[in-house]
Amino acid sequence: MLYPYGRPPSRREPCVIDRWARPGWRLLERHELHVRATAAAAVEAVASTTLAELPAVRALFALRGLRFSKEMTLRTFFSTPPFVWLEEEVDREAVFGVLIPPAGPGGRKRPASPVEFREALGAAPFAALGTFRAEPEGQGVRLWTETWSRTRGGVPSLVFGAYWLAVGPWSAWIRRMFLRAARARAERNRPTD
Repeated sequence: MLYPYGRPPSRREPCVIDRWARPGWRLLERHELHVRATAAAAVEAVASTTLAELPAVRALFALRGLRFSKEMTLRTFFSTPPFVWLEEEVDREAVFGVLIPPAGPGGRKRPASPVEFREALGAAPFAALGTFRAEPEGQGVRLWTETWSRTRGGVPSLVFGAYWLAVGPWSAWIRRMFLRAARARAERNRPTD
């Protein structure tokens, strides 16, 4: 089957998202930039960036029908259904996920915790993961984000392929805005020497 939305995995050290994205997952996108700050400051800047700082993102979220408020931080947004804040490596990485639960008896209940997410993952027709990670680089860090997805079955794969062709460029734009806002926040709050 043609997967118009997958990318070859990047060469990088193993990290927290790899505990969630197992074989069969596809890398949808990766974006990165350099931040003149510590890893801890960069990751905290991503998590504490508010949607008030991102008006274009709010507009796109509203079009998509996602629930949010301007005061939400990215940590809060990605902890609010349908998303689940899955795991953090302190001062280094944060991982979140979303899935479409299976229909039928016992299905359609969205997971509210990492344990529930992992339990529901096997039967879910669609799941996605995202991460923000900071790694030392020069006089600062390389702050990057990846988005991974997994579908089960031919119909979910076709539906998601069509969906990602339409949404993928917007998702990439949003992720780059997240990174730029986090960089501005981290560098603005950087202690002066």
